[in-house]
Amino acid sequence: MLGFQFIIVFLCLVSLTLLTHLFGSMLLLNFRVNKKSFPITFIYLTRVMLVILFMHILEAGYFAIYYYMHGFFDFRTSLYFSLVSYSTVGYGDIVLPEGFRLIGAVEGLLGTIMVGWTVAILVRVLKSIR
Repeated sequence: MLGFQFIIVFLCLVSLTLLTHLFGSMLLLNFRVNKKSFPITFIYLTRVMLVILFMHILEAGYFAIYYYMHGFFDFRTSLYFSLVSYSTVGYGDIVLPEGFRLIGAVEGLLGTIMVGWTVAILVRVLKSIR
């Protein structure tokens, strides 16, 4: 897959990922915590981490849906490959068909950027607790 089709797929997947991260970030930055006790702070941080995990899994899920439609025959394999690519672990035990490998590489780059964005959000959230 090269050319125009790649650009369309690339733009759609990147846009969905950015929109999800934007809305998740806005949600996280609007959380308010009562700093009176450890249990309340712990519950707050647990909620923040759950939102972050859900956000990243959802973003990898967009790519997994694409892989399921075009490369793999079951969704579990697609999601596994997507999470491994998104997190840049890249075990290499499963590979995309040759025409779709560029999308996998894009997912790895995008995952790295999204994790960096998440770290910035976490720093802001943790500073708000101090």
